[in-house]
Amino acid sequence: MHTWRRIKADGTEWEVRIISEPGGEGAEREIIEFRALDGSSQPRRTAVPRDTLSDLSDDDLAAVYRRAAPIAGDHYGRPGKPMNDAR
Repeated sequence: MHTWRRIKADGTEWEVRIISEPGGEGAEREIIEFRALDGSSQPRRTAVPRDTLSDLSDDDLAAVYRRAAPIAGDHYGRPGKPMNDAR
């Protein structure tokens, strides 16, 4: 079983996962997702350079979290129409 990294932000513990690689093989970026372990917040996603997640410090990862947008709302976290891939 794979253990994903976790961070604490906004009073919640988040699991950080790589969910896809845009463009398939040879792509320069991959999508990472922050998922609240207690289910209290919508997942957040953003793109990062490929194969960098394991090299990010906790401070760097917190900065990536801050720029990640909730997937079921707009950039400001307001509710909106969920994306087709929202679970």
